[in-house]
Amino acid sequence: MLTPMTKPPRKPKVEPAPDPLARLLQAHPETVFDYFEFRRVMAGNAAALAAERATDEDLARIRSCVDVMEKAHALDDPEQEAQADADFHMAIYLAAHNEVMSQVMRRVFDMLKIGVFYDRIDLYSRRGVRDGFLRQHLGIWQAVAAGNPEAARALAEAHIGFTEQALREAQHANARREIALRRRAGSDLTSRGRAALDRPE
Repeated sequence: MLTPMTKPPRKPKVEPAPDPLARLLQAHPETVFDYFEFRRVMAGNAAALAAERATDEDLARIRSCVDVMEKAHALDDPEQEAQADADFHMAIYLAAHNEVMSQVMRRVFDMLKIGVFYDRIDLYSRRGVRDGFLRQHLGIWQAVAAGNPEAARALAEAHIGFTEQALREAQHANARREIALRRRAGSDLTSRGRAALDRPE
């Protein structure tokens, strides 16, 4: 079970989507799981290709993203860590040296950063999730650096699966919190109404 931090995650604040495709996806929240299905295929292939094709420059770029991610994690900075996460994955796509893949994923990440699919910072505000993310990113990096495409593919696909499960659990936790708040608000209103009736004229 993933454990939330002591402070509740902030309420997602989704910016308006900048183009028709993003607006369409934003209007249909259920497409988030289509996104994960797509990402699982893309991330696995990209990591495997990166393990085979990455140049020294590519490896240095990925390593730099990992360094930023580790520093943000140590600072307990979910926003900075979420940004480093996106930069890390984009560096993997670039290291795959497939121009179509990198251009498609650049657009996808632009939408992800403005919350079209889900709120990444909300996920990163959950300590159990962010610890898992860091371990998984390190594993992907090590497999790519070692030139092991099979391991890189498996680790990248598992990471996307973990992210999808973390989002499902976060959504359920947020839904339970909303129900509890509504019940509490209704109980408070009822109590105030009874108190008013009990007061003498």
